[in-house]
Amino acid sequence: MKHYFRKTIDYAAGNFFNKVLLIILLPIFTHFLLPEEYAVYTNLMIFFSFASLIYLLGIQQAIFSHFYDVKTEQYKFSLISSIFVILPILGFLLSCLIIIFRFELSQLVLRSADYAHLFYYIAIILFFNTLFSISLSLLNIMEKSRNYAIISALQNVIVLLLIVLFSLNNKFSIDHYFIFLAIASVIASLVGINQIYRILQKMKIPQKEKKYFSKVIVSSMLKFGIVMIPGTISMLILQASDRYMLAYLSANTMYDVGIYSAGYRIGMIMHFLVTLISLVYLPYAMKIAKESHAQSTNRDVFKYYIIFGSLFGAFIIMYSQEIFRFIIDSNYLTSYKIVFAGVISSFLYGIFNIVNINYYARKKAGNITLAVLIGSILNIILNFALIPKYGIFGAGIASIIAYLFIVIFNYSVAVYLYKIKYNVSLIFFGLLILTIAAFVNSYVIFSWISLIIKTIILLGIIGVSYLIMKKDRKIQNLIMLLKKEKQEK
Repeated sequence: MKHYFRKTIDYAAGNFFNKVLLIILLPIFTHFLLPEEYAVYTNLMIFFSFASLIYLLGIQQAIFSHFYDVKTEQYKFSLISSIFVILPILGFLLSCLIIIFRFELSQLVLRSADYAHLFYYIAIILFFNTLFSISLSLLNIMEKSRNYAIISALQNVIVLLLIVLFSLNNKFSIDHYFIFLAIASVIASLVGINQIYRILQKMKIPQKEKKYFSKVIVSSMLKFGIVMIPGTISMLILQASDRYMLAYLSANTMYDVGIYSAGYRIGMIMHFLVTLISLVYLPYAMKIAKESHAQSTNRDVFKYYIIFGSLFGAFIIMYSQEIFRFIIDSNYLTSYKIVFAGVISSFLYGIFNIVNINYYARKKAGNITLAVLIGSILNIILNFALIPKYGIFGAGIASIIAYLFIVIFNYSVAVYLYKIKYNVSLIFFGLLILTIAAFVNSYVIFSWISLIIKTIILLGIIGVSYLIMKKDRKIQNLIMLLKKEKQEK
């Protein structure tokens, strides 16, 4: 317990630091960039996310399902070294293609060829970020939490320092950001690779037994990973199609994209908790997947994520007006109204990830892919129906409904196939809390009195949740165990 508590602190510190850096960047972006320019940045990052999937070949997900298949150092050495043989070769070829077709890509992604030069930087970032991402995934599955936390923050720290330096001289622009990200990606990837190299060097394997490339391992990982690619692409469509479709379907086109993106990004502070669950619990869940207590542990994580997640999300939603008034440029003030969409979507995404542990353990990538594929199609249909009439609010509602669908769909399939017994009513309890917070935020205008009212309502919600948890013996046992460890220390 003490071991995993320390790891949670490590991951929480690194993840919190990264999220804070992203929030710090938002005021700088909104100060120097108009909403239309912020939309250019947003769409380029969406392209980056899609392209990363092809660069990674789904291996990032396959690592978690395959790393503990054989618990020997020879197997782990071959798995790691094989990944670093195949991905750099593929990455180099794909980056060359991006540079060759940069004008066509600029026209497709940004509706203009004026930004074609930025795809030079995108090609460099994608190549090195692939190596960086794989290094982090390996550190995560090996539970090297301290190394992960430090290295994962490195890229953002470099970007932030460069942005602050240039913005103080009023020189910050879209071009500067992608140049800085390219520099940071190169440095961070080299540091990450160095950490993995050191781990490989420490493995006590005779030189004759070292196998640097295993066709069997790569083939098995690709079978899982490639099946995951359509699902991950569908997830990105689910996450990003609203912004892209706003550019074509909303009355204010790129302006609405900028406003929506800023609000949704604040809402994604919720990802702090979602990512923490993935970083800490997923590697552990894969390690104990074949043990008898695995399902009961999954149920506990499911329950406490919903309780604490809904409270954290309610806090973000209720105080979003204050966040935008005090730290975001006035051009983006109306963005606070759409924060609820980012929070609730992220909250549901976290539940989806916990349910999917059952599929990772059984290497059933197809089940995950099917749910997200249908969900992304539903999201696109809803965007077509809702955006022309309701604008950014239509896009937000479409996102929430689609995420709720994939949660219910995969939960239902898991119940049918694996007889899991999660308390599904808790999902609706969490959604009720977040919905109350959204209504309060929408109808209470900013003032000191409203701040007090919102605080009282939030404290009331926390009180109800506390009463629910107080009756839970497992949470009482956990608190007693932590107190005991503290006293012993």
